Amino acid sequence: MKNKFGFQVLINGKKICRAGFENENTIDTCILDSVRREKDNSEELNISISGLNSDTQQHANWFSNKLQEGDKISIEIISNNFDTPISISKAFSEKDILSQKLKSYHKLKEELKDYLKE
Repeated sequence: MKNKFGFQVLINGKKICRAGFENENTIDTCILDSVRREKDNSEELNISISGLNSDTQQHANWFSNKLQEGDKISIEIISNNFDTPISISKAFSEKDILSQKLKSYHKLKEELKDYLKE
């Protein structure tokens, strides 16, 4: 059996979550971003801890918030005792997934028609 990895995240020494899934086909992400917009001279610092249960095609969210200059982020790789996500998207049927793929395919086909040789 393969290890199931996830992340324990602390901000300024405070435990935020233990993000991860118990099944084997998953994606776990910890995203830190710094956004600067020239147009309105705004800035943002953000953290998002989320993932995808690839078996059910459900997106999960454990934490999302703004950060401040000086915040200390600690991320530890863990393999058990994961927290339940604060939100999980609805599960999609195979029919729903196929429909979305076809919709994307037709959109791209139209968008790239000048580059496609038939």
